[in-house]
Amino acid sequence: MTYHFPAAAKAVQGTAPLGSPMTDAPARKVVLEFLDAFYSGNIARALELCTDDVDFLSYAPVELLPHLGQRHGKQQLAETWTTLHARYSSMRYELPQLVAEGDRAACIIRIFFRKSDRDRILQTEVADFYTLRDGRIARVRQFMDSFNVVEQVLELDVTALLKPKQTG
Repeated sequence: MTYHFPAAAKAVQGTAPLGSPMTDAPARKVVLEFLDAFYSGNIARALELCTDDVDFLSYAPVELLPHLGQRHGKQQLAETWTTLHARYSSMRYELPQLVAEGDRAACIIRIFFRKSDRDRILQTEVADFYTLRDGRIARVRQFMDSFNVVEQVLELDVTALLKPKQTG
């Protein structure tokens, strides 16, 4: 099923138009609560909303972003999320789009992470896909423009390094 969002319905923090089929999906409520907990730094609450055997995969270059990649279970996620929150002094998000049906949800998340050591803000969008089991998140797949994220993390224009040098 495809949902279309009128311009006025693109609201921040995941609100959907009233009467939308998305407002009745059980996954919607869980994902919104999860995102609020995670981005506010309440890792314990975010983990409570996950199954014990949660399977998380962020498609990112783990050589440069070692806290991402594949994680299994709450213990590995807790370690990953603790590392992530230690690297950034604050996090916030906007949720321009969330689609949920039954035990599945997909969203575009605009994230803003303030680096702890440099006071710079990393800003990008990620696409998350959630599968729930028994009302809790059992599987997460995350996609991002990892090239853009790497440039921001390294504070380096990688594109300029890849261009052929001009001679003459």
